[in-house]
Amino acid sequence: MLPPVMLGETVPDRNSKPRHGAVVGGLVAALVVAASTLLLRSTLQVRSVPERLVEWLLLFVPPSLFEAVLQRLGFDAKRYALYLTTIAIFGLFAWLGYVVLRRGWSPAVIGLVGVSVWLGVMLIIMPLTSAGVFAVGLLDGKRAAIGGYLALGLSYAGVLAMVRTWSFKPLPNLASRRLALGLVGGAAVSYIATYLAVLLLPHAAAVPAVVVEDPQHPAPSAGVESSDPPSNAVTGPGTVAAAPAAAADSALALLPEPGVSRELVRGKDGAVVPSTRLPGELADPVTSNLDFYVVTKNAAGDPFIHPADWHLLVDGEVARPFKLDYATLRRLPAVEVTKTLECISNFVGKPELAPFGAELISTAVWKGVGVRDILGLTGGPNAAAAWAVAFGADEYTSALPLEAVMDPATLLVYEMNGGVLPREHGYPARLLVPDRYGMKSPKWLTGLRLMRNEYDDWFGQRSWSKEAIVQTMCRIDTPAPDAELAAGTHMLSGVAYAGRRGIEQVEFSVDQGASWCAAALSNSSADQDQWLAWRGTFDLMPGQVLTILARATDGNGAMQPQAFSLPEPDGGSGWAEVTVRHSS
Repeated sequence: MLPPVMLGETVPDRNSKPRHGAVVGGLVAALVVAASTLLLRSTLQVRSVPERLVEWLLLFVPPSLFEAVLQRLGFDAKRYALYLTTIAIFGLFAWLGYVVLRRGWSPAVIGLVGVSVWLGVMLIIMPLTSAGVFAVGLLDGKRAAIGGYLALGLSYAGVLAMVRTWSFKPLPNLASRRLALGLVGGAAVSYIATYLAVLLLPHAAAVPAVVVEDPQHPAPSAGVESSDPPSNAVTGPGTVAAAPAAAADSALALLPEPGVSRELVRGKDGAVVPSTRLPGELADPVTSNLDFYVVTKNAAGDPFIHPADWHLLVDGEVARPFKLDYATLRRLPAVEVTKTLECISNFVGKPELAPFGAELISTAVWKGVGVRDILGLTGGPNAAAAWAVAFGADEYTSALPLEAVMDPATLLVYEMNGGVLPREHGYPARLLVPDRYGMKSPKWLTGLRLMRNEYDDWFGQRSWSKEAIVQTMCRIDTPAPDAELAAGTHMLSGVAYAGRRGIEQVEFSVDQGASWCAAALSNSSADQDQWLAWRGTFDLMPGQVLTILARATDGNGAMQPQAFSLPEPDGGSGWAEVTVRHSS
């Protein structure tokens, strides 16, 4: 005898809800989630849940494990971690869809599942990944994230409801079928509304914009669209009205954009090779854009920004918040500097331990505007300001003491080696901070906020150095490691770098450090924040195997440490070393 059925209770019917149907339905719904994620990521650049979770999980990776993975896989480890996380999330959605269909939940309950997915992202995933509840912590992209994830949740629920309604017997009533169609329609409306909100509504905060007609007298105003003087313009000597809309549109159409992003070179093991410099070649004084090292935290792709859509928001402890667009940035008085950038993950001392070795250092000629001058456009920092936080379009953050931001050498750069800044290096604009590792010079900069208290930035949350002052390094470029050479005299050369401390001397030894010879330096790097080349010679005897050491002393007289240390948390150290042998 069958048990009594209570009113409204779902009757189990294993014949009408076969297991394979629930499996297929769950997989289809998970595929829709994956397709929706790719669509939002590629069109509106909404960062996916797997991306966010990978970065969040890095907070809990022990330093020893992190370094071991970095040595084995290089920066491709992030990509592999993203693949695994994506598969896990896909499996979770497929399993949840199977459970929903197997238990025969009604379209109304399935709709609640879709909304719960959206709320879970907004209330759990976003805060965990520093984006804030309902993405309030994002400078840009709030509406894309909120609307996009709502559309994704409704799409997931809509597919499950459609499968439940039309593929399982007995068929639900007409109201249930209408509700299933409503979920699909709601997803479509959410997608359309999100795209319209992103494309048609202004992105920038309601703060004055800086207008420049005379580069010597930039003036804050309400915007560049109006031909009439704005009502809230800051007046004073040199203040001018905004350019007419037609002129502004014409200027935007002429803004330079980089070409196709460079394709990163990969070694035989698949790891990214940051330089095309061949082993045994001395690095050029200035690194070409194609050879300049590239490091990114974005395993799923970097931001793609059009110049007309870019602006820098300056707020917090400033006399008056404002925004700066790309056309205006390029019209401000600019400076040009030659500066070296080094990644804190550079394997100084033992480059053989990592696929990228000691190649995460390069030098370029940069052009940009002093950040101190930008802050001064509306009166500069408030007296209470002590820290600055730089925000990237990829949600990367970098915290700096105010004195570092106000340093005349701290720039917002938009050109590199005489051309527009490449996308992989932060187009339209990136920060360039002297004397510090590249982690303090964020790319794709969209915000600069002055604060009273110290801020725990992206790397700080992961227990890396807060100051990130570059350590003295020395690298042997020629001869190549394990080179086989003829007997006789050979050239020894490389590069050395110590930030603005400069390099006082480079020494090399061919007898395990028993004696040292001074290398010839290409120039003085004191106060220039760039590397220099050094050269010397050594003799190789027939049948000899020779180990060569090199070390640098900075401009303050401090020699770089001999002991090798891994990069985390303060940057790598150790004397350079190569072994060569006589070719028989």
